[in-house]
Order: sequence, then C-alpha cells, then structure tokens
Amino acid sequence: MRAAALALALAALGLAGEWWHMRRIEQQLLPVVTSESASVKDLGIVWQEETFARSDVLPLYGSSELIKRAPNKASQFFASYPTGFAVSPVGRPSCTTLILLEKLAASAGQARGHKVVLCMSPSWFVTKGANHDGFGGNFSMMQASELFFSAPLSLPLKRSIAGRMLRYPEVFKKNPLLAAAVPSLASDRPRDRWIYFACLPLGRLQNMVYRLQDHFEVLDHLKDDRQIRRPVKRQESATDWEALLAASQRNWVPLPADIDEPDRTRVFTGDGMFLQSLQHSYEWGDMDLLLRATRELGLDPLLLSLPLEYGHYERMGVSRSSIDAYLWRLNESARHYQIPVVDFAELVEDPRLFADHNGHPNGTGWLYIDRALDDFYHGRPPGHRLTLPRDQEMLPSETSSR
Repeated sequence: MRAAALALALAALGLAGEWWHMRRIEQQLLPVVTSESASVKDLGIVWQEETFARSDVLPLYGSSELIKRAPNKASQFFASYPTGFAVSPVGRPSCTTLILLEKLAASAGQARGHKVVLCMSPSWFVTKGANHDGFGGNFSMMQASELFFSAPLSLPLKRSIAGRMLRYPEVFKKNPLLAAAVPSLASDRPRDRWIYFACLPLGRLQNMVYRLQDHFEVLDHLKDDRQIRRPVKRQESATDWEALLAASQRNWVPLPADIDEPDRTRVFTGDGMFLQSLQHSYEWGDMDLLLRATRELGLDPLLLSLPLEYGHYERMGVSRSSIDAYLWRLNESARHYQIPVVDFAELVEDPRLFADHNGHPNGTGWLYIDRALDDFYHGRPPGHRLTLPRDQEMLPSETSSR
C-alpha cells in the first residue's frame, strides 16, 4: 500500500511538473502566433481561451475571408500592433453562425467584458437548406462537449442550440455521450431531462480529457521545428487611412465579368427567388442564438457584415431594394440585443472592393474592415466612412448595366 501510494504521488508530481512546463511554453509562444490561422486553433479551446485572456488582442470570428490571401487582411495588418492591438482570426470556409456559436461558447466562458467581432457572410443568409458538408467539416466534438456540459450558458439557451444542431445528427455518432445528451436536452421531456443531467458528470470528465489533449496538440504546434518562433516586434504608429486607401487603389485590377460564369449567375432568377431564400434561411435563427449567447457570456460584440457585390446580384435580376432587405433584417436582429453593426451599406454598388465574385474582400475591401475594427477596439462609434475616389475605371459590366 505504501509503495502504491508513493508511486501515485510521484506520478502526480510528474504530471504537475509537465503541466506547469506545458503552460509556461504556451504563455510564452501563443502571443507570438496570435495572427496565425490553424486547425488546432479553430477546432480547439486552449488557444482561443488564451486570446480572450489578453486585452490587447481582438478576436475576429468569420469564415473563408479569414483564410483567402489578400493584402491588408486584418490578421496581418495588425500583426505588429500598429494601433495598440492585434487581431486573432478564428474560422475557416463554411464556418456559418452555428459553428461560430459553438466556438465562442466553448472558449469565452471567462471572457466577460472582452470585445469580439463576428463577421457575417451575406451568402449564408440567402441559402434555404442546411449545409451538411460545411457543418460536418467544421464541427468540433471538443467544443460541442464544452458547450453542452460546461459552458456558462442558461439551460433554455443550450436547449435551443441543441435543437438547431440536431439538423445535423450525423456529427454526434462518434461520441455516444453527446449522442445521448443532445437529443435529451433538446426534447425537454421529464425523462429526457434526467438523461441529460445524468450525462453531465461524465461530460465534464470528458471535457477534462479533451482539454488535456488540446494542450498537447497546441504544444506540438508551437514546438514545430519547421517554424522559428520569434517575439513580435511592436511598432505602434499613426495610421493614415486615406493614404493607405489611395495606395491600394493604384494596384486595383478589375475583375473579369461574371457573365462568363453561368453557374454563378443562375443562383437566383429575380427578386422573388432571392427574397424567398432570404426569408426562409436557417441562418437567421442560428444568428439569433449566437447574439443571445454573446450577451449571456457578457461579451462586448460587434456584428460586421461583408459588403455585397451589387453588380453580381443585379445580373441575376436582384434589385437594390432586395439587397436592402437583407441589410434591414441584419440590423433589426442586432438591434434586438443592442449590438452595433457595421454593414458597409454605402459600398454595395462599388465593384472595387472584391477579390472575386464570391464576395471575398480584396486589399481595398480589407482596409474598410480594418478601419471598422480599429474604431471598435478603441471605442469610437462605428460609421466612419473612408472616401474612395470615383474617378477610377469601373468594370465594363457595371457601366453597361446602368
């Protein structure tokens, strides 16, 4: 018995020492990789939690725009803390609102008062069906377990989230505990409610195992010998936004007309189809839960919508009033939770902001986003507008459509 007790004590001391060593490396190196995008960051918890623990980092949750190469992308633009903060991107292609909710709820439980930016893609809100491939490819069992068993959200909100996630029941098949708990939580029948509460102790134990796994994966990423981790050199300086915008415009090259992309110009056949898709999109309900979660977590959020490329939709027969219907509903949803919105409504008819016809911003588009992030972080009211000269050459398709 004494020998067994001694062995257990030595093992506990060894684990404690390894834990201390691991946390020390994380605290030293995670600030160095703040602006990186990585799957271990997007699908885990530890890295995102460390981001929320720092007041000089602004988390930016979004989708494919965070991954696509472009000049002035926020994660690179703010990498040297030019105005006193850095941006930490979280998100990959097809990370829609329910996935962003999962990530935020799993990692921001202790982040009360911290600023966070939620970047919405308009294309999410004009698709009626559920994106099973996108959801399954971005779903994290670790984050879902944290969300349903440990996140400081109210039971009614967790119940609503469970109901929305059950549109994708296939993602829970690999975890029997979640496969039992999530449907039970969603149904709220007395017997099912007891099943959920019976799963809670095991779920929290599972979360401890997941977190330990996450720490080791983060450590493995940080100690990757293929990358040399150097401290970030901070270079705070005054930012002349108008000058940066003018410089960006000198490198602007018009996009090829999307009339040559029939698969992309036949998505809608006029206002009726567009408005029907807009009205019945699952994303509105998912976004409502996301905004509700930010309030329960005590975060200080900004809702940012990428500008729509009006010329692209116009060629499908979609009018400006229909585009405005999306912007109106977005603002109404945010107003219900008293969350500020930057929607770039004044830019939807300008083709010089896009890297492609998928709505991804180019260097100029990112400058507008960067300025909005800078205003938000420093507590300036949203709505400051940069001036983009109109004497540049427009796309032939735009001028011909007037």
